[in-house]
Amino acid sequence: MSVPVELLALREQIDALDQQLFSVLAERFKVTAQVGQLKKQHQLPAQDATREAQQLEKTAALAAQTGLDPDFAQRLQRLILDEVVAQHKLC
Repeated sequence: MSVPVELLALREQIDALDQQLFSVLAERFKVTAQVGQLKKQHQLPAQDATREAQQLEKTAALAAQTGLDPDFAQRLQRLILDEVVAQHKLC
């Protein structure tokens, strides 16, 4: 059974978008690593609950604006924030 050409084209688009998504995410983690170093230098805590709450609120608004489910976007952002905090604790 052959796969329709349209399906193959859509899968190629998904693969390209995944590449972009992970490239942006890797870039974000490079920046947050710099934040972790600055926090260490200035003896600041690894976690900033106020900043995280602001980020999650902003995430929900951005998701709504772009047609993405805000709950899903916040769960994804929470996962990212948790990884950032874990990395900051290792600094």
